[in-house]
Amino acid sequence: MAENSMQAEVRELQNQIANLKDLMNKQGHDVADQLREGTSVALNGASRRVGQAANYAKNEAASVAGIVREHPTATSTALLTIGLLGGLVGYFLATSSQAETQRRRWY
Repeated sequence: MAENSMQAEVRELQNQIANLKDLMNKQGHDVADQLREGTSVALNGASRRVGQAANYAKNEAASVAGIVREHPTATSTALLTIGLLGGLVGYFLATSSQAETQRRRWY
């Protein structure tokens, strides 16, 4: 008799383990579905924002190109001035770093 009740308890435990496995499997699928849905929403939102940023950049580039076409002399003068200023800044930085290395000599 003791063996029958022990076997019944073992069967009951096996049934409970099977039920727990099924429950965990279902919950795992539910979590995976929620994760997939959330990822899809995030990717759609990011895609939309990238498209908006690309359109904005395209519109701004067209605007700048229009201004350059209307004022070619002013544009070339501005670019030449920026280039000269950049060259001067580079020259001064190079000469100042050379002066520091000459002062640091140990001999």
